[in-house]
Amino acid sequence: MRKSFLLAVFGFFCIILNAQTVKNPSFNDLSQDSTNTSIPFYSGLQDYFSFRIPSLIKSNNALIAFAEGRKNSTSDFGDIDLVYRRSFDNGKTWEPLNLLYDQDTLAVQNPVPIFVASENRVVLLFNTTSLSEYDVLNKDYGPEEERKAYVTSSTDNGETWETPKEITRQVKRKHWRWHALGPVHGVELKYGSHKGRLIAPVAISIGKGNKVYTMALVYSDDKGESWNIGAVDKNLKDEVLANETTIIELTDGRIYVNTRDQNGGSLEKNRGETYSSDGGLSFSDAVVESDRFPSPVVQSALLRWSSEKEASKNVLLFSTPSHRDKRLDLIVMASYDESETWQSLFKIHDGSSAYSDMVKLNENTLGVIYETDDYKKIRFRWVTMDE
Repeated sequence: MRKSFLLAVFGFFCIILNAQTVKNPSFNDLSQDSTNTSIPFYSGLQDYFSFRIPSLIKSNNALIAFAEGRKNSTSDFGDIDLVYRRSFDNGKTWEPLNLLYDQDTLAVQNPVPIFVASENRVVLLFNTTSLSEYDVLNKDYGPEEERKAYVTSSTDNGETWETPKEITRQVKRKHWRWHALGPVHGVELKYGSHKGRLIAPVAISIGKGNKVYTMALVYSDDKGESWNIGAVDKNLKDEVLANETTIIELTDGRIYVNTRDQNGGSLEKNRGETYSSDGGLSFSDAVVESDRFPSPVVQSALLRWSSEKEASKNVLLFSTPSHRDKRLDLIVMASYDESETWQSLFKIHDGSSAYSDMVKLNENTLGVIYETDDYKKIRFRWVTMDE
């Protein structure tokens, strides 16, 4: 009798929860509407086999989409160039593909753009490597073979770029093996004593093997000319093996950190969360395994849409595939209380979808770029926001 009663109660609550999910008026399925999409990168464009790892930034006059142009396969290692396309109509059409950096047959990876509004400057961080991720993590190699980091910038909306400058020793400690900037846009702080600081996340490893993933923040106080290492997660004993990370500044000046959990803990919790209260110099709390996001093991993106300091309310956005064990069905989630709670807002794409980034195109329009079609296309969708 007691068992039957408990089963009935459980079933009742399941029905209620399902009804609440279905009737959530703020969750809109946009995935079947193809009118508000474009395809900036696709297999075969200028003879590239595939494009992966998109990131996105808006300057004063141009929308700039970056990607890894992979010459011969979809593999994360091989002959990979850093490429970009520009749009002057908010992503409806795109200029021809541009080559930003090529190192012959080596891999150029992990584009991380940051927009410095006061100078209309796009700062871009990226990595190069002569070794695969497996070799970096598991094999011995010389200093000349370590993953390297570079910075460049543009003040003319991506028309021209400064000669990339190596900054490896500024952003990578010698004992770190894996070092992968972003891959997602970084931020310029707007509030508090560190206003104007540029911050980018970086995935690192602090030992040999596949169970030493963690993450750090790097920062610049001179508009990207020089860089420093800030907060570092050194804890390999917690449940989160932090990897690709995305960040956003909160209105109280803290930095909210949301990271991919590289198979570190529960199979139902594939994200980790923490904060920095000192402008990215340290993490104020341990990284906590989170079940608030329906993500698989994948890169995701954060974006501040609005704040009470400048608009009517605080809105943070988070893009992610929405199946725990598969890279499918990209959604955008929203937080209206500065990362305390999250809810689904839009379904952006139905089916294959993986890495993504977001940008605010104007006061009413969100732009989302994302991998789809089993990495054969990188699609862009613009969404009218109803606040």
